[in-house]
Amino acid sequence: MAWSSSTNRRDALQKIAATVPIATTLTQAQPAVAYTPDSDPLRESLYLMSRVQEATVQQERFVNKATDQNLLKSKMKLTLRLVEKNYRLLDQITFASEYVTPASAVVDATTAGYESAEALQNAIDYVKSDLKSGPFEKGQKEYLTSNLQECRERLFDFMEYMPQEKLQEARKRVEKENVDNREEFDDEIDANAGVYNPVVLPWKNR
Repeated sequence: MAWSSSTNRRDALQKIAATVPIATTLTQAQPAVAYTPDSDPLRESLYLMSRVQEATVQQERFVNKATDQNLLKSKMKLTLRLVEKNYRLLDQITFASEYVTPASAVVDATTAGYESAEALQNAIDYVKSDLKSGPFEKGQKEYLTSNLQECRERLFDFMEYMPQEKLQEARKRVEKENVDNREEFDDEIDANAGVYNPVVLPWKNR
């Protein structure tokens, strides 16, 4: 599939986005005071997508350890809201789609990206609306983990079409920040926090 101009490419991306049932547009985040974005916009976007992948592993850990719907809802509602607000996955997919290589693969790449954002939104909506109180019902944990895994895996599919050098640099930034955070925070931080009980970054298992 060839693209005659960047305008045609943008038009096609908009049509693809319109056909994917994202439940809610991810909210624009206000930058944190101490946060300094990468000077390279694509590398920054890939960094944020990598953070989403890391977050899905953390959320899966919450699900697997949970014994009560309400307790899980309290924890995941907050953490997923932060993921939604700070990383703006749909925005990152839309932006990074301009850099898909080869250009002929833009439909496959953006489909993977939008399906990733849809899966994350499914998990967010389920936590908000379907988790109640008491023990888990059959299939509840499985539904959440399947959507978190789908989000992560479809992001891997999308990232295959990204400039790999910039992707590796974005991941190295995640790894460095995690090490720096572990060294910086003191013993007053909750021992269950990710800084003290970090997950294995998902790209380390591939």
